[in-house]
Amino acid sequence: MNARLNGLMVGTSVAAALAIALGLGPSPPRDRARAPAPALAFGDGSQTFLAPQTASPPQLLLASPGDAALTVAGLAERVERLAHSESPTDAFAAFGLLARCVRAHEFDSHLKSLPMAPGLDALRSAYGDGGRWLRESCSDLSTAQLDARTGLAERAARAGVPGAASAWIEQGPFGDKSALDQRPDDPLVAEWVQQAIAWVKSGATHDDIESIVQLGMISLNWELSDIDRVKLLVSAATQRDFTDQLQRLAKRTAPRGEPRDRTAPP
Repeated sequence: MNARLNGLMVGTSVAAALAIALGLGPSPPRDRARAPAPALAFGDGSQTFLAPQTASPPQLLLASPGDAALTVAGLAERVERLAHSESPTDAFAAFGLLARCVRAHEFDSHLKSLPMAPGLDALRSAYGDGGRWLRESCSDLSTAQLDARTGLAERAARAGVPGAASAWIEQGPFGDKSALDQRPDDPLVAEWVQQAIAWVKSGATHDDIESIVQLGMISLNWELSDIDRVKLLVSAATQRDFTDQLQRLAKRTAPRGEPRDRTAPP
């Protein structure tokens, strides 16, 4: 399944990039209404999955004085304020800011790894070395703050914040998506996979829209192993995010005066 899935992901990435570069229109919007959900049932609540980060954290590109206009002033301070709030909703908001930076780094590597193809050169040229885009997403965030993001998502998920459990899963084991491929026999990874499946099922019974979608995906792929089913959730979410970021890049780099697709996400 791994080789087949990887091949499909690369093919889909190239097709999406070309469709966006050639102006064939965006994919359907991802925004979904979220129904209020009561606290999810996570067993006895005694377990926590705040394991130490095992993957090498992304190297942050901090803004130089000349690039001050490209940074988000006080982003690290804002994250700290939200993270230390008693509100689980604030914790999830802090997670979102941190996850945005991580996604920017993932997209940077992804775009640079795509094979050369007609129509994609313009996007790559507009993106350049990626420093500008990374600074806009990460600003003054620290590696320690990024490492803490899954704990914030877990806290929000345990409080029943809609979408938090799904977001926790989509980060991969302890924030390391590669662990599903590189350490599938690790007891910690196996335990994380079982918790992920339990959260999907629990969230789906409490009308959490994201969990319902995830439950549909793992149910349709019942013949796969548990780790491969969860890997499918993580891979699908990553691919959707890559497509969204390609759309935003194409929109922001369109020549002045050229009509822009107003159905594309901001």
